[in-house]
Amino acid sequence: MPEQNIDAGAHYLSWLMQRYSHHKDQLRRVIAAYNAGPGAVEHYRGVPPYRETRVYVARVLRLFKRYRTEA
Repeated sequence: MPEQNIDAGAHYLSWLMQRYSHHKDQLRRVIAAYNAGPGAVEHYRGVPPYRETRVYVARVLRLFKRYRTEA
């Protein structure tokens, strides 16, 4: 069961990456859509103004940059 969850999550992230590939802020939109849904990202044309989503996007980007630097 965990393998199926990981596989589904990876496919969903891949789909989101393709969906927002033409945006300069692709990664921010993908992270926001993963948290708030693509409908909210489309509606607000970017990261929605939801506090939870903004905090989530900032945290994920911060961790991404840290792990990228360490690798």
